[in-house]
Amino acid sequence: MKDKIAIVVQRYGLEINGGAELHARLLAEKLSAIYDIEIITTCAIEFERWDNHYPEGIEIINTIQVRRFKTLKKDLKKFSELSKIARNLYKYHSRKLSFLNFPYLLYKRFKYNKKDFNFNEWLEVQGPYSNDLIQFIKDKKDDYKAFIFFTYLYHPTNIGVREVADKSILIPTAHDEPQFYLDGYSHLFSLPRFIMYNTQIEKDFVERVYPQARKLKSEIAGIGFDDYDVTSGTLPQDLYQNKYFIYIGRIVEDKGCVMMIEYFKDFKEKHPEYRDIKLVLAGKSSLDEKITQGDDIILTGFVDHELKNALLANAIALIMPSFYESLSLITLEAMLLKIPVIVNKNSEVLYSHIEKSETGKSFTNRNEFSQALTFYLQQKQENLISEGQKARSYVLKNYSWDTIISKFNAAIQSL
Repeated sequence: MKDKIAIVVQRYGLEINGGAELHARLLAEKLSAIYDIEIITTCAIEFERWDNHYPEGIEIINTIQVRRFKTLKKDLKKFSELSKIARNLYKYHSRKLSFLNFPYLLYKRFKYNKKDFNFNEWLEVQGPYSNDLIQFIKDKKDDYKAFIFFTYLYHPTNIGVREVADKSILIPTAHDEPQFYLDGYSHLFSLPRFIMYNTQIEKDFVERVYPQARKLKSEIAGIGFDDYDVTSGTLPQDLYQNKYFIYIGRIVEDKGCVMMIEYFKDFKEKHPEYRDIKLVLAGKSSLDEKITQGDDIILTGFVDHELKNALLANAIALIMPSFYESLSLITLEAMLLKIPVIVNKNSEVLYSHIEKSETGKSFTNRNEFSQALTFYLQQKQENLISEGQKARSYVLKNYSWDTIISKFNAAIQSL
């Protein structure tokens, strides 16, 4: 009989195809060959309001049992108030980032006292918040050999780990963002029995900010791509005749999307010879419609895996403008499909993929952004083929499922 393992993650579903949630699903499906895997998650499908979308209870997704719990309605007003305080409490003031490069600095700084900020209240109003989910973990912890928690940021991980610390594995997916420095997260990084990092950069970062994490057992795993599904769908009709760069993911300011759009519009103004080039944004947008308006910007909305592959395969290059990533699945997917990547050099993780693979381009300002776009618009086909093969080889060499599952198996057996 297989040991029972719970994977706790804030959202879960086939419609959620990026970030920690996709990572959780792929890991669950791989581990199911060895263990009896169950997902513990919420009924939410989106990450802003965490409204209940899926029915409460149990469903089966790709042979994996998924147990969902309802979330309480998010208090948006309270969240906004606490977010303003949080942005001025974090230990981030020594960062020398420009207004263009760091959207958080656009917020006016207020003088708050720490007593104005309650960390547990922050976790609850940030969401997703489900008392039933936490109570289930508390009541049923003896039924599972191990609990694997995804993402340091949210309530289910922070409160859940407290209940099952001695049999917990934390996958923090941490990156250098203001919330990470909130004092309350210090407790989390002293509790798990094991931490599984995505990259050495993430491990070094976490242990630098929270030195107590150095005392915990840890390993670097990431995610596997050696059996990646390259099935490609059909391009939308309006893209057949267009050459385009592409961004895939959450279309939000925190991911550098406003900066990317501004830089792209500036590029088009200064390079009339490329008037037919488009920027495709694939994913749900939370930006003001005025920002994404224009003939040069194409919004696709949510795309499934096959359409995502088709969009990537036909793009000039993928643009990843994010400042903070713990791994960036979409960057590795593009490299695996031999598509060039243009990344924000301020992100250590993104830039490390560029450096280690000796492919792609990076930027720190609009001029470098423009130069990167021009480079791939003018690059010869044989050079693109050579670079693509090198990028693919980098991914296959460094991200093997056999190695990753072996590491997780060792971690679980060590509990």
